[in-house]
Amino acid sequence: MNWPVLMTADATTPPPCPVTGRPMRPWLSVSRDWRRPGHPGGWQLWWSEAGHYGQVYPRPDAAAISGFYDLPAYYTHENMGSAARQGMLGRLMVALAWRLDRGCPPDAAYWRDVLPRGPALELGCGNGDRLTDIAPFVTECVGVEPDVKARKKAQEKGLTVLEGTAEILPEAVSARRFDAILFMHVLEHCADPALALAQAAGLLSDDGVMVIEVPNNAALGLRQAGAYWRWLDVPRHLNFFTGESLRAFVTQAGLRVLRVDHDGYTRQFLPDWIADEAVIEAVLAGRRAEEARNQRHVWRALRLLLRTALAPASQKYDSVRLVCRKA
Repeated sequence: MNWPVLMTADATTPPPCPVTGRPMRPWLSVSRDWRRPGHPGGWQLWWSEAGHYGQVYPRPDAAAISGFYDLPAYYTHENMGSAARQGMLGRLMVALAWRLDRGCPPDAAYWRDVLPRGPALELGCGNGDRLTDIAPFVTECVGVEPDVKARKKAQEKGLTVLEGTAEILPEAVSARRFDAILFMHVLEHCADPALALAQAAGLLSDDGVMVIEVPNNAALGLRQAGAYWRWLDVPRHLNFFTGESLRAFVTQAGLRVLRVDHDGYTRQFLPDWIADEAVIEAVLAGRRAEEARNQRHVWRALRLLLRTALAPASQKYDSVRLVCRKA
């Protein structure tokens, strides 16, 4: 893949790819956290062509990772509606993208079809919205969430949500088995995704299913946008999967893939997505968010629409999802 490279890496020892074991190459350098532009930072991303996988390296410690979520607003803390405006061109793009969208959203019909009727566990459940969505189709919902603000929001909804991470499970969860386990846009946040999947696999009942969705880093949207792609979100995202590397990780965890789904086409042309990418580009360039050049990103979105209209699913959609079972 011809990935956009903003900067070559500093000369440090390349990390080994967890998929292939071979050294990774410098990929992207991200100068600052766009959500916290006043905080010191700067992260190097590495990529493995053979492994179809990227990661932040050196890896931040647990205290640093916790601080990445100390934000005035984040989607797991509250409902964040878009205030971005949409002109005629924007409305036309969304209408065309919607007609071209053959993705598989995780809606009620999807969960009814995929989930077994038994106890379900969501690792990294955020504010509990998805637990509420799947509740009609399972017998019990349990969540695990490390973020204090998000966990409080979930508990205020009457949900059972415990403190912990996929790598450090609460004892009340690790002693049980579940018929459904969900990792929805969580594995990219994990300090050790291989350990997270292995531990989750150990909690899965013999006939249970695990549903894992991550940003799709094979998407043409990333290839075009580079470091200001909205789904990159460094430093909260530490791991960068494609469908191929996600499959390799789940296979290593002793799981087999039942189905592969893609989602997230139309939203790449919505005004909040375009506005966020304009802000990210401005912040990474050292400008204030107020100096974001939205109109330029509207035209870039139009170019992306033309490039992706007939693209294969693996390059068209911003997210990839696997449904797995024990091998």
